Amino acid sequence: MALRLVRASIGTAAVLGLERVALSARPTTAYLMLYHEGRCLANCAFCPQARGSHARPDLLSRIAWPPYELERVLSALSARARQAGLKRVCVQVLLYPRFHLDLLELVSAISGACDLPISISTQPLAARWMEALRTAGAERISIPVDAATPELFSAVKGRGRGCPYTWEGHMRALRRALSVFGRGAVGTHLIVGLGETEREAVRFIQVMYDMGIYVGLFAFTPVRGTALESWPRPDLASYRRVQLARHLIAEGLARYEQM
Repeated sequence: MALRLVRASIGTAAVLGLERVALSARPTTAYLMLYHEGRCLANCAFCPQARGSHARPDLLSRIAWPPYELERVLSALSARARQAGLKRVCVQVLLYPRFHLDLLELVSAISGACDLPISISTQPLAARWMEALRTAGAERISIPVDAATPELFSAVKGRGRGCPYTWEGHMRALRRALSVFGRGAVGTHLIVGLGETEREAVRFIQVMYDMGIYVGLFAFTPVRGTALESWPRPDLASYRRVQLARHLIAEGLARYEQM
């Protein structure tokens, strides 16, 4: 096995018995992240892992993700996953050379260690890698778009940030993922509060659900050391309205055009 280390969110580490940490709510998903010495080659303005970030290198959002020996994590998953109340494993991906091979190895190793369903949160991948990951045991895939419009995308995680990502490239990747994993097994993320209007956020959500893609919502949180460390948090009432709109759309109770 080439992989030696993997990162785990501090909550996951606590549930798996790797750390002694008091938890107010025990996670039901084990969150793991590919380990890489150095920062992600992408430069997303909100991310502590971005290559231009000066945030703590063990952070993703505000959460600490310490590194652990992979074999130790796999043993803990094998021995404790179900009794600890875990229902899924989600693997977070960084952009670095040959990350595809590490991701495939990690998914295969998790699949061999436990019977929990596996999700991947990744940048765009070629269809052959998606197919290989599905064969290795990945059940779902998420390709985070994060921004509600092409213009915001460029400004926070595309060409405006010196990133290799494009709005069109992410849309193509989502369509590829649908062809490999199927409707209902492909997701994306939307970070509310990057400068979009509520109308733009809800329109994005509707377009995604019309494609068969579920949307995970996040409220923007500034992290010290990132390019957006001084950007304000979204208004809570506005975020709640977008949450409500997403619920209505996801449940088929209303459409963007009716709002």
